[in-house]
Amino acid sequence: MKRSLCSRGEALSCTNTSRLLLLLWAALAVVGCSQQTGEYRPLSTISRDGFARDSREAQALNGRQIHVWGFVDHGNLYGDRGAAEILGEWWSGNGPDDETWRFNLKANVEDSTGQSMPVYVPNDPGRDDLLRTFLADAQAQKPTRVYVTGTLFTFDAPLNTASRVGLYMKLDSSTDILLALPDEK
Repeated sequence: MKRSLCSRGEALSCTNTSRLLLLLWAALAVVGCSQQTGEYRPLSTISRDGFARDSREAQALNGRQIHVWGFVDHGNLYGDRGAAEILGEWWSGNGPDDETWRFNLKANVEDSTGQSMPVYVPNDPGRDDLLRTFLADAQAQKPTRVYVTGTLFTFDAPLNTASRVGLYMKLDSSTDILLALPDEK
C-alpha cells in the first residue's frame, strides 16, 4: 500500500503549501530576469519582441526620456562607411543618415535577431570604441549588455492580422550608452 506524503486531514494544507512554493519560485524567476539596476529598468518591462509590451504604458512614455538596460542585437548594426570598416561582416547596412548610426536593442539575451528595437545615435567620437566592443562580443558570441538613456518614441505597427505599437529610441550622444554602471566598473 502506498503512503501519501500528506495525511487526509493535511491534504488541503499540503496542496496549498505546494501551490505557494510554486508561486514563490515563479515570482523569483521573473524578478531575477527583470531587475532594475540603479535608475535603469529592464527593457523587458517595456518591450516584447521589439514591440510595446503594454501599449498604454508605451504611449504614456512616448517622447519622454527613459533609462533602460538590454542587450545589443549584433545582427542589427548600421552606420556609414567608417562603421562598415570597423564592423566588417557584422555591418548590416547604412545608417539612417550621414549623421546617425543605429543598433538594435533586445530585451532578453535569448531573443533572436530582429526581436529588438532600433536605437539611433549621433556619429560622434565615442561611436568607434562602442562599435569595436560590439564587434568583439559578436565575434566571441558573447552578449553585450548596455545601459541606455534616451527618448522613447512609439509608432503604429500594422501587422497582417493585428496592429501593435512599435518602439524606437533616440540618444543625444554615444555617451548615453554605458557598458557598465559607474559603480560596476
